Amino acid sequence: MSLYCTFFIAVLADIVGNLHGAVTKIECQRAVNSLVEKDLVTAKLYGKQAIYVVRQDSIDAATPEELAAVDKQLAELQSKIAESKSRNKQLSSKLSALSSSMTTEQIIAKLDQSTTKNEQAEQHLSLLRGGTQLVMPEEKQRVAKEMEYYRKMWMQRRRLFKDMFATVTENLPGKPKDLLDELDIDVQDPVDININPRDLAQA
Repeated sequence: MSLYCTFFIAVLADIVGNLHGAVTKIECQRAVNSLVEKDLVTAKLYGKQAIYVVRQDSIDAATPEELAAVDKQLAELQSKIAESKSRNKQLSSKLSALSSSMTTEQIIAKLDQSTTKNEQAEQHLSLLRGGTQLVMPEEKQRVAKEMEYYRKMWMQRRRLFKDMFATVTENLPGKPKDLLDELDIDVQDPVDININPRDLAQA
């Protein structure tokens, strides 16, 4: 005797859809018609649509003892599900931690890389401590030439600004310095522009 009874109400399209294309609509219609002929399913017509209902009087009812056994089994399964979910959560957390950690091969490669960098840094530091000249004179000359060029460009633009600002503020009331402060313009020399950059190349 079956302990599980399902009160089934559905139209043919729902049955075919729930079977996920395992049978065609025609095959499903034949199977349902066969159940109707065997008086296992009742067909009720609503307009042009038929609704199929499983006959409940043909299904044996479970005894109270059987229902109690099913409830006990259900409680045990629910407890097992809860335990499995908790265990799954712990394992997922452990897997996430392991996945985000480096492997032994990656750690070895990282250690070798760090060791190489340390050795290079120690060699460089040793050269500096020994007074070895790391920058060639040609490089110093090139840097000094670039600095001289940009210094001249800065001085020219600074001079142009001062000339233009003096012309604009010639007939304006108030002090030009107050206007500079209001516009948040700083014309102070940030460095000593009189330094000859070629002197740096000789250092």
